Amino acid sequence: MMTFGEMQAYTNRFKEIVGSKVSDEIKDIRLANLMTDLEKAYQIPIFRNEEFESKNPQLMQLYRTISEA
Repeated sequence: MMTFGEMQAYTNRFKEIVGSKVSDEIKDIRLANLMTDLEKAYQIPIFRNEEFESKNPQLMQLYRTISEA
């Protein structure tokens, strides 16, 4: 389960990446690294898992936002 502080830290990291003035290629790499960090920290399943998603809605919302960026 993600705490509020953890959510805030990951959200700030996301905003910093998106708002940075580096190339899109570098942003893509950094966003992929952020997704990997979330996957490792919270054991996000490789395949869609409704039970996991229903127990972790904020985490999955952030994860999808990063994925779409």
